[in-house]
Formats: sequence, structure tokens, C-alpha cells
Amino acid sequence: MTTAVAIEWMPMSRYCELYGETPDAVDKRVRSGHWLRDVHVRLPPGSKQLWINVGAVHDWAAGRVTKPLTARKARP
Repeated sequence: MTTAVAIEWMPMSRYCELYGETPDAVDKRVRSGHWLRDVHVRLPPGSKQLWINVGAVHDWAAGRVTKPLTARKARP
């Protein structure tokens, strides 16, 4: 029996290991605006390293436009 696990977010160290990227390449994409904070990468509370959203990265690589998250309006 095969078990499939969908992973949306993973630590940058694991992402770099699996995808052959470097932390410098990830940082450069964030600094240049190609990857967005809280969409492609985020620093969860209590974590010492960035986490990567693999689904959002696949969308970016496929040329799909990703919009930044917007703040939710407070309900009256």
C-alpha cells in the first residue's frame, strides 16, 4: 500500500535539499519581489528558519500570477 502525503509548507532547509536550491537563491527571489512573504515564504512564530509554500512556488514556476495576501476587514 502506498501512502501519499500532501505537503504545503516545509522548512527551507528541506526545500533546498529536495529541490537543489540554495538559501541564497531563495533570499534573492524574496528580495527581488519574485516570491512574496506569507505567500511563497514565511517565518512562523517560534521557527528559526523560513518555511516555503511548495504549491505557491509551483504556481510561480508555471507562470501563474500570485497575489499578495490582503488584510481582512474587521466585521462590524
